[in-house]
Amino acid sequence: MANPIRVHQAMMEEFKQVDGVLKVSDALKMMKAENLTVVLVKPRNESDVHGILTLRDIARKVIGERRRLQEAHVYEIMSKPVLSVPASMPIPYAARLMTNFNVSYAMVMDSNQVIGILSLNSIVTHWAEELE
Repeated sequence: MANPIRVHQAMMEEFKQVDGVLKVSDALKMMKAENLTVVLVKPRNESDVHGILTLRDIARKVIGERRRLQEAHVYEIMSKPVLSVPASMPIPYAARLMTNFNVSYAMVMDSNQVIGILSLNSIVTHWAEELE
């Protein structure tokens, strides 16, 4: 493969950001309505960093612990900080980085701005499409 696929070619450009104080029940309703499996959690201030909330977090940290969706807040169950990758990074390196850190999602950055979310699923899908 002479010109490897870059992160920006495989990322999800459509993503949502929510506040950490949002109730998990409200986040889940929004995720369901928009067919999302992940949302970024906004930093609280300039010295804070992004968090990430996945369906796995909800299943493991709320449902698995028999907590009520209406009583749990996103900040209580999110993962933080979020791994980030540059938009220009070749996919094989992004895949290696993400699997080394055992994460399924990473923020995609360009010029110090979040421009998308990369998933292991999208990496595999785009890589397989290139082979066809």
